[in-house]
Amino acid sequence: MRAWWSGVAVIAAAAAVPAWSQLSSQTSISMLNGEGGWTQAVFVCDSTDRDRVLVLSAPDARRGATLTSLSKPGLVRHQVAVRVGVGDPGMGQVYYPLTNAAGRAVGNVHAINPGMVEPGATTPTVTSVTYGRDTTSCRFAPQTRVLGVTAKRSIQLTRSERDGFVYRSYNHDTDLPAIDQPWGGRDTRASLTITGGRLVEERGGRRIYQFANGGYVYRVLASVDPAKGGGGVQVWHDGRMVLAELFVAYTAAS
Repeated sequence: MRAWWSGVAVIAAAAAVPAWSQLSSQTSISMLNGEGGWTQAVFVCDSTDRDRVLVLSAPDARRGATLTSLSKPGLVRHQVAVRVGVGDPGMGQVYYPLTNAAGRAVGNVHAINPGMVEPGATTPTVTSVTYGRDTTSCRFAPQTRVLGVTAKRSIQLTRSERDGFVYRSYNHDTDLPAIDQPWGGRDTRASLTITGGRLVEERGGRRIYQFANGGYVYRVLASVDPAKGGGGVQVWHDGRMVLAELFVAYTAAS
């Protein structure tokens, strides 16, 4: 992984209005699994041009937050403490400044105004994160239902009028070229794409999406209950589970 940061910085910030609601989506939930279990996050940035996943924790009352970097593959984590500033909008783009403990600018989070996204933004509209001199582009597609990362791959579920639920996986050990997405989205070519999926279970905050492909059944599970985080992908063949990978971080439309 390209060097970005190491260690954990300590933050001290002056009292201010929380920035949680400015970055998070009102129609989705983002979660990160750590030593203490699942915790709610503001967004999950699955990079399309770096070998990493970035997760921003919920800012506290003083706008203090933790920015976690998970390296691909394996998802070894590094963390840095930041303070999240108020968004500065302009022409449909919004930039949220990031500062360190001393109040010095260290980067920003770039998002698209959700109102500019058609046919609707169902997950956070974050398209890049800058820290220091390095900018990470974030995977984003309108009408996303699940975006999750395991130690080996990223999984994205979207919905369209033509194809219904669409499954895409992106293997972490593969160089996948960038492709265009409408309405300011970011994406890469998928390792595997399956259309025509179904929502087969929705109970107690847990959702299961199912896809059929060449005799195999793919199931994507995600919880939208912040008190019961969890999810992953399973592959079944002839009634037997042949693959199971748990999400370490994910965003799911609620």
